[in-house]
Amino acid sequence: MSTPGRTTDAATSRWWIIGSIGVAAMTALAIWFGIAATSGKVDWVNTGNSVISDEQVDIRFDLNRDPSRAVRCELVAQDYGFNVIGRTEVVIAPEDSSPAATWAASRQSRRRSAAK
Repeated sequence: MSTPGRTTDAATSRWWIIGSIGVAAMTALAIWFGIAATSGKVDWVNTGNSVISDEQVDIRFDLNRDPSRAVRCELVAQDYGFNVIGRTEVVIAPEDSSPAATWAASRQSRRRSAAK
């Protein structure tokens, strides 16, 4: 006989099982969403640049992606005040492996400003 206001051991263990199953299901769902959000995503690392002249900057970057797919990259040159002074679009063809070390030239639309 149970007293009013107290749950039995069977009812308590049943809720622990339901709660554990719920937590496991939500964890699996969160992992699945995380993998789905990053699968096939293009990632890059800027490895440097060289100012060739007042009109041209060479930009080097490593590109991680599915090597069987072509990728279109927009490269932006900025001055020391982070103002856009040049922009170009580069299409990287499919390759045998990823990451791919790539460089491209960006034509500047105006002269770069000096550092302050």
